[in-house]
Amino acid sequence: MSKLVILALIIMLMISCSIDYGETVESEEIGTNIPDTIIDNFSYTSVDNGNTVFRISAGTAENYSIKKETVLTGVVFREYKPDGEIISEGKSEKGVIYTESDNAELTGSILIYSTINETEISADYLYWNDSEKTLSGSTNGYVKMIRDSGTEISGSGFSGDIQTRVFTFERDVNGLYHYEED
Repeated sequence: MSKLVILALIIMLMISCSIDYGETVESEEIGTNIPDTIIDNFSYTSVDNGNTVFRISAGTAENYSIKKETVLTGVVFREYKPDGEIISEGKSEKGVIYTESDNAELTGSILIYSTINETEISADYLYWNDSEKTLSGSTNGYVKMIRDSGTEISGSGFSGDIQTRVFTFERDVNGLYHYEED
């Protein structure tokens, strides 16, 4: 066989072969699962009329513009009164902020303290609804509230309205209520 025939056979074999790379991933799917921006040692401060209103920091912040969410790890936050006094502060292992609504999910070793309510809340999952100003736990998630007065209440099916200061548990409620005279 001549070199020209062998070369032609090799070219025909190469053209007829295909390489299977497995399932292809749509470019849109890649776009939703890969962050647009990753920031280490993230810090954000919200200011209104020259006063700090809210400050949040995290070890890492990943922004996903298509999903309209920011995923934070190692979250620490503080909310302030106009005079600079801390209203509440907290931390969690992870947080997701839904940038279109300002709603947020916190997960993993959550600890929040409200100086106004003199109450500490601990949980493994909490959801903040910004427009309704409500905080809720997962259906079966365990939430514990401890007041400075000595009251301790825990249970599952937690929800709380921050404006009315009404907090409820649906199941497995346990604790000690310390009566305070005002």
